Amino acid sequence: MIEELHALYRRDLQRLHHEIAAFQQEDHLWQITGQVKNATGNLALHLAGNLSTYIGKNLGHTSYVRDREAEFASKNIPQQVLLEHKKLTGVTGSREKSK
Repeated sequence: MIEELHALYRRDLQRLHHEIAAFQQEDHLWQITGQVKNATGNLALHLAGNLSTYIGKNLGHTSYVRDREAEFASKNIPQQVLLEHKKLTGVTGSREKSK
């Protein structure tokens, strides 16, 4: 069952990666339009923080320390940084154990 869950998380993180990469203009990642209250970039940071906490830290025993406020306060992070941020989640192969 663990391998199946791992495969599902990897699949969904790959989808997130493709969605972020699809933005041709980086500034669009940080725009808020219409009824949506959070920018795509902030939602990606929030998802990475959530997975890093509940999957990586709690289940994988990584040393991740979450900064939830920064997930929503951060702005204009380069697209490439967002694309690499998913590597911080315990489900992508990072197995750094907390001490």
